[in-house]
Amino acid sequence: MKRPLRHATRSLFGLLPARRRPALSSDTQATDRLLDALQLGGRSALSLAVAAVMLVFIGLLVVNFVGQVIQSAGLEAQRSELEAEVAQMRVANSAIEGGVAFTESDVYVERVAREQLGYAREGEMVILPRLVAPAVAAPVAAAPDAPPIPSPTPNWRLWWRALFPTDV
Repeated sequence: MKRPLRHATRSLFGLLPARRRPALSSDTQATDRLLDALQLGGRSALSLAVAAVMLVFIGLLVVNFVGQVIQSAGLEAQRSELEAEVAQMRVANSAIEGGVAFTESDVYVERVAREQLGYAREGEMVILPRLVAPAVAAPVAAAPDAPPIPSPTPNWRLWWRALFPTDV
């Protein structure tokens, strides 16, 4: 009688139908019961171990994926904050560049020369305001032989003389 061919995967994963073994001693019966328990409804312990390892591996992949999603969300938030900061720096940089361009211009040089240094162009008259000293609380007694101090010229007369000089 010819024996049927067995496929390797069926014997590896326990897909073969259970074989009937002849009745043996009690030791072999215990061993057979243990082997039957390891087959677990037609599936061998090896196939269950492979399935368990695969489930653990899939679980680790899922945990790793969730961690990467969380990390990606954090990095995206950090990227948007840095983009906002870069935009603020660009605005500040353009303002500074505008200020530098103005300070290097002839208009700025002329303004500084007129306002801070008191310079003028040829033919222009520079008028500087006279600062009045605060009045002294206690008058100092003048020496009897000193000439009297003349009263100060009113401010409007000084301006009149500055704007309309008489000795042209």
